[in-house]
Amino acid sequence: MAFRKTIPMSELREQRAAAGRDDSEHETTYQASRGGWHRPTDKPVAGTPKRGRGGA
Repeated sequence: MAFRKTIPMSELREQRAAAGRDDSEHETTYQASRGGWHRPTDKPVAGTPKRGRGGA
């Protein structure tokens, strides 16, 4: 495969557009208490009832 000296601007724009897509499916955060990189857990939304026992 031959190397080229220049890259057309249109090709660079395409690469930048592809890199900007949403990768939240593969997102991880570092959590030292859990021992490394893990997927983030769902955070509770204010105003929604808790799951579990529904009685008093």
